[in-house]
Amino acid sequence: MPKDQPRLHDAPPLDVRVSYRISRLNARLNAQAGRILKASADISLSQWRILVMINEAGEITASDIARQTKIDKALISRAIRSLADEGLIAADIQASDHRSHLIRFTDLGRARFHEALPHMLARQNGIVAGLSGEEQDQFFSMLTRIEEAIEAMDTAS
Repeated sequence: MPKDQPRLHDAPPLDVRVSYRISRLNARLNAQAGRILKASADISLSQWRILVMINEAGEITASDIARQTKIDKALISRAIRSLADEGLIAADIQASDHRSHLIRFTDLGRARFHEALPHMLARQNGIVAGLSGEEQDQFFSMLTRIEEAIEAMDTAS
């Protein structure tokens, strides 16, 4: 074995690997959110994320959602299609770009969003309840720094 190649016993255990811990946490968060959203408003997590973006923006394009959330465009497209099929959103062609559609709530979509919102807010509050305000600030600061480190590594390569 070459000297510069680490031996298997030199590798840190999974529990101290950032990507593993975040992946495991993400899977648990997504599963929990999915159950809550299904029970409270009969929507999926992907649909919820799009509804949140519409709520924040008023109207938004699929491209803007993909850029801001870093979620796969195909997943966003399927979720938008299902939301439109269920009558929860409507899309208007943008005057400046006929290929782009502005997505907005329908009355039913806004109502469905507001059905899920208190459950998702309670969940968010429950997740951070064990952290002081200062710890919450530190936690989000650390997440930002990790994202910035990943971005810097991607830019450098």
